[in-house]
Amino acid sequence: MKSFEQGFIEQQPINQRLLQTIRLIGEYKGKQELFKEQAPQVLETLRQAAVIQSTESSNRIEGITVPLERIKKLVTEKTTPRVKRSYRVSESLGTGNCWVSGCPNNDSH
Repeated sequence: MKSFEQGFIEQQPINQRLLQTIRLIGEYKGKQELFKEQAPQVLETLRQAAVIQSTESSNRIEGITVPLERIKKLVTEKTTPRVKRSYRVSESLGTGNCWVSGCPNNDSH
């Protein structure tokens, strides 16, 4: 076979299509690297959205209505609840903090 002979590859012509393919490979490699760097941020954003929607839905099922913005604060900023219905939302998130009397696990009030 001629392809195994010394200098065969060096004698092959490089046409425009081959050059375009090589350029695209480099471009896609760059996009792949960018995606690898951004993936954790995207996944964290998706996780937060899922937690917010899940919390809102489960509390709605229990008859607890809390404004969406308040749920977002409780989830994203780890805000301590100030009223009982926010405590219930917090309880479903697993934080369990409460500033008012009558909340479960609240010995200080």
